[in-house]
Amino acid sequence: MTEPLILPVGRYTGEFHPEVGAPVKYYSLSIGRLMVTMEDPQTFAVWAAAHPPTDHPDRPWTRTSVLDAATSIGAAEPERIVDGLLEDGLLVEVSPDDSELEGFARAHRVLPLMVSLGNNPEDPLHYGIGLFGLEPVIRVPTLVHDIWQWSSVGDSLWEVCQVFAEAGAQVDFVDAREHDPRHVLREFFAALPMLLATSAACLDEARRL
Repeated sequence: MTEPLILPVGRYTGEFHPEVGAPVKYYSLSIGRLMVTMEDPQTFAVWAAAHPPTDHPDRPWTRTSVLDAATSIGAAEPERIVDGLLEDGLLVEVSPDDSELEGFARAHRVLPLMVSLGNNPEDPLHYGIGLFGLEPVIRVPTLVHDIWQWSSVGDSLWEVCQVFAEAGAQVDFVDAREHDPRHVLREFFAALPMLLATSAACLDEARRL
């Protein structure tokens, strides 16, 4: 089995200072309808270290990678902190293997945090994502772009992949493999760490009515 990746869950919403010039009281994350606060700077640093570096996009970001990164920035007892964040659902450990992915996708949503900047004639099969007026922070294949763009519409990532696969089955020019939601999920998951690393998206818990 491929070594599991670690991914951060939650949208960072900033740090709170009780008054001007005061030190940070806590860091906050948004998950579902809740706000989660972290008063311990080292806990927040470990959560942040779960975002892989953008200069090595092909490097698998595993538990070992997160622990090494956390140690390098001075976090004490990073293993204990990682275990706590996993237990609280602020980190998720998932293998790229098929048997693991569907459960992950059913339990989580992906929320886009930037906008689509489109493609260009030189590379029509890849789309830029970023902020208007600036260069894209990441370029992704068409399939990944389309799932990312519509990811907040569904209650879970798995639901979005299912709908995309069903829609693709209605047109002749779509790669037949894209009629399978598991293939769609695998392709999207391969790009997910870099979408999180560049803040083009965040992971959230699945929406439950």
